[in-house]
Amino acid sequence: MGSSQSQNTNNSDNNDHGTGPPAPAQTSPAPPPPSPPRPSASRLNPAPPSWLSYFVPRPTPELTHDHLPPSFAAVELVTTLLQAKGLPPELIPRILDHARYWPACRRLNRRALTVAAGAPVPRQTTGGAWHMWTSGQEDELRSELQVEDGGLKDHDGEVWYLCSAPLGCVARDVELPEDVEGYTDGSSRKEKGEERIEEEERAGQGGGEDNAETSSGWWAREIVVETLSRDQGWSSGDPRCYGTYEQSYSWFELALLRGGKEVPGTRTSIQNNIHAGQYFKAHRNVLGMEHPLVREMKKGDRVVLWARARYPGWRNSVQEAALTVFAAPFPPAV
Repeated sequence: MGSSQSQNTNNSDNNDHGTGPPAPAQTSPAPPPPSPPRPSASRLNPAPPSWLSYFVPRPTPELTHDHLPPSFAAVELVTTLLQAKGLPPELIPRILDHARYWPACRRLNRRALTVAAGAPVPRQTTGGAWHMWTSGQEDELRSELQVEDGGLKDHDGEVWYLCSAPLGCVARDVELPEDVEGYTDGSSRKEKGEERIEEEERAGQGGGEDNAETSSGWWAREIVVETLSRDQGWSSGDPRCYGTYEQSYSWFELALLRGGKEVPGTRTSIQNNIHAGQYFKAHRNVLGMEHPLVREMKKGDRVVLWARARYPGWRNSVQEAALTVFAAPFPPAV
């Protein structure tokens, strides 16, 4: 489902056998550039296993956090290079948007969950300790879960399955060349990138509940929702709806979380399960810049994926799901 990116480098040697000055002394070859990070492999994002996996099996993490290229530092570098070419500053964001040159943060959860209408919620707590089912993010979201009337409260037939990282979450292990033409800042590119990244991370932990001035710096561009799920496999409804999405009361919703509370008006139905489906089915939904939820998202906000089921007998069985948030360090072009 998700897309993985790879980088192939073809090296060719040009040997000159004619007369002329002697060839320069051979030096040790430079190490190859690091491969861009790949999304974590799963049924939503299949990847061929390494041959080593047949001899040394590697455990598959249930909860992953990936940063997809380009990095924030790479976006800054390209911006600087375009400025050095003399392009108007107001044109550069349009070029980057047209090229979809946006950093992305992807969270994936593989913990199986079944939400049944009319049944007790599977995530429960006793004396501060979680038992039965957990998403694996309860410790990460401890402060949000403690907010009174917060936006992460499970209800009958309604359980949050996955939360994205705060908008503005970027990779820290980046380095830019120091000799970029046109870059006039006294600090090195590496220092500038790390300082800006740490600043954005600190701001992203603030919850984003303040006004637009404090929430500037990162703007959402796209949200990709991937789910692998099914309903209970039967129903007493109209048989003509079997195998379709009609009259399906097993579905997913999205909402924004800001300061531990759900942002009013952002709850959005995103995907229904196949009515009386017999197999787990993967779905991929993309919310672009024109979607109200994407436009409303501010730095520090999280996207919450809710698994829903309504009416007796209906279930939403989730095998895994992923949230990928694409963002840019500049506002979208008007």
